[in-house]
Amino acid sequence: RAGAGFVCCVLAHLRQVKDPLAAASAARRLPPSSRLAIVHARRALEPELGRAAEREMRENPRYRWLGDLPRARALSILAGSDLLVVSSRAEGGANVVSEAIACGRPVLSSRIEGSMGLLGEDHPGYFAAGDTSELAALLERVEYDVAFREELAERSRRLAPRVDPARELESWRALLGELFEKGGGMTELRLTQLVQGGG
Repeated sequence: RAGAGFVCCVLAHLRQVKDPLAAASAARRLPPSSRLAIVHARRALEPELGRAAEREMRENPRYRWLGDLPRARALSILAGSDLLVVSSRAEGGANVVSEAIACGRPVLSSRIEGSMGLLGEDHPGYFAAGDTSELAALLERVEYDVAFREELAERSRRLAPRVDPARELESWRALLGELFEKGGGMTELRLTQLVQGGG
């Protein structure tokens, strides 16, 4: 992170529905004083978007596309970033939003149902899908307005219990226990094996 400036993470495959270069386009609108850098990881599922990302790197010094990375490396980048941007035009609840919540990262997201279901309808970091002007204004605000950035981070921290693995396991245990109780019962050992992924 030394000398990296203000790091904005994008973890999205390159395909049209993800609008994967929205953050890079928005970053072009920032003032020269901005130290924001976009770090983007994931595969180019649509080759023309891979070529567009390579071109963006050549033309936009604020943008760096790393291509596909192992999951642990991608999560390490997210955890070390100042901000996550999710720019999808349509999506269910993106896993990366849950990961950002788990590590307390601020999130800016397009206002789509999947993100609203995870972050809440009143999340202050929404922008209209495809609106790079609105995203640029939010990026600038997050970089320079410490109170706003902390508000976004606090939102993630408050939501963290929802994505706690222990809570998820207990929820699965309760659901499976209820289902199998209706279906004739199950031993505690078998229930534990199912919950822990043992088949």
